[in-house]
Amino acid sequence: MGFIGLPVTLFLLWLMLRTRKNDPLPKGGLIRLMIAAAVSVVVSIILTLPVSGIILFLRMGIFSDLEGWNHILHECPEVFEEAVKNAFGRVQPSFFWNMVNMFLGAGLLEEGLKFLTCRMAVRKEGMIRTWMDSVAAFAIVGILFEFIENVAFGFEQDLVSALVRSLSPAHFVFGVIMGFFYGKYLFTGQKRYCLLSLGLPVIYHTLTNTLVVSMHMNEILRYLGIGSGISYLFTASIAVLIILRWQKNKTLDIPVIL
Repeated sequence: MGFIGLPVTLFLLWLMLRTRKNDPLPKGGLIRLMIAAAVSVVVSIILTLPVSGIILFLRMGIFSDLEGWNHILHECPEVFEEAVKNAFGRVQPSFFWNMVNMFLGAGLLEEGLKFLTCRMAVRKEGMIRTWMDSVAAFAIVGILFEFIENVAFGFEQDLVSALVRSLSPAHFVFGVIMGFFYGKYLFTGQKRYCLLSLGLPVIYHTLTNTLVVSMHMNEILRYLGIGSGISYLFTASIAVLIILRWQKNKTLDIPVIL
C-alpha cells in the first residue's frame, strides 16, 4: 500500500526539480537529499519507540516510584508482569499526554531530523544559491521522507488510509515552510527566521497529529481531527499553487548569502 502514493511523490519531485531547470543541482545533489530523507526516517523509527516508552512510563508512574518497582522486580519477579499490566490499565486517555507524545515523537523528532540532515546535505557548494533553492531542497527531503515512511508502514494500512495519506502530503508542506524560512534566514541573516524554519513545522506537525490521535476522546476532537487531516490536503494544494506562481514570476530567484 505504501507505493500507492508514488504518482503524487513523482509529481511533487518534478515540481521542485523544475525550479532548478536553469541551474540543475550539482552532481549527486539529489542523491544527497535522498540520503538525508532516508537517514531521517531510519533514525526517527529507531528513536520513536524509546521516546514513546519513556512517556508511557511517566504516565504509569514508574519513574516516580523507582524504588518500589525495583523492589518488585528483584524481590517478587513473578508478579512484576502483572504489576506492569495493572499500571498500564490505569492509564487514562489524555489530550495533554497525546500532545507530549506527538511533540517529542513526531513534531520535534521528525522535523528536527529533517532540518539537521537537510542542512548537512545542502552544505555542498551549488546546492543553495537562491531563496527558491532552499524551498526546493527542504521540500524534496520532505517528499522523500513521506514516501519512505509510507512504504515502511504501508503493510499496516488499508486502501483508504493509504490513499488519504498519498493525497495529503504533510511532509511536503512542512518542507516548503521549512525551506521558505531557512531561505529567508540565508537572505537576511536574521536568526529568528532560522528558528521559525524549524519551529513552525514542529508546531503544525504536533498539533495536527495530536488532534488525529485524540479523535476517539470526544465528538469535538473527532471533528477537529478530521479537519486537521483535511488541512494537509488543503495546504498541500495551496503550496503547489504558490510554488507554481513563484516559478512563473521568479519571486524567490534571489541570491542568498552563504
